[in-house]
Amino acid sequence: MADETHYIRLFIADDHHLFVDALVVALHQQARLSLQVIGTAPNGESLLRQLKSVTPDIVLLDLNMPVLNGLDVIPVLQTDHPTLPIIVVTKYNDPKFVRECLQVKSIAGYVLKSSPLEELIEGIVLVSQGGSYISKGLQIYPRDNGENGEGLSAFEENFLVRYNLTRRELEILGLIAHAKNNNEIADGLFISPQTVGAHRKNIMRKLNISTTAGLVRFAIENQLG
Repeated sequence: MADETHYIRLFIADDHHLFVDALVVALHQQARLSLQVIGTAPNGESLLRQLKSVTPDIVLLDLNMPVLNGLDVIPVLQTDHPTLPIIVVTKYNDPKFVRECLQVKSIAGYVLKSSPLEELIEGIVLVSQGGSYISKGLQIYPRDNGENGEGLSAFEENFLVRYNLTRRELEILGLIAHAKNNNEIADGLFISPQTVGAHRKNIMRKLNISTTAGLVRFAIENQLG
């Protein structure tokens, strides 16, 4: 009888050969998922060349590589392979890198090399299902440099990534959960009601919700505000 096991096919782009070799072994030995590493590349140029002949389900991408680095290869990947999910696997935990990858370049996941293997596995699971993932404790915004001077919780950080919301949109969504109207929200945030209205429309579009009641229900169900 033929083996009908469905493997998640991974491609790893990273120039640290010992790390790649160890990661390949660890991924193949873990028991949670059926994974197959179908290729590796030491830089973005080699990655692009090899993707002409192999078709992975997910790319695990380092940021700091020679010839063509991770940040520069992401837009090329997204143009040439628009449905191919990318999980960045890197040592960089600076919020500016996290924000650049997740909010500007819209990659699917961001995992630190210092994280346990289980976090990477969890990221692969969620991304393979069409979701997104960031390592525990990572921040998109510096804790001392936010719009309201406060940092976001890990839940809020993941929520922003999952629904592609901005920090301000999340703040407004929380106020909508408390049945605040546009004028009340504007007064509390020191912005115009027109600006609140624009944010509200963007939130509805991103969440695919057409009514204020729907927004309130969504916010309550997700324990916002």
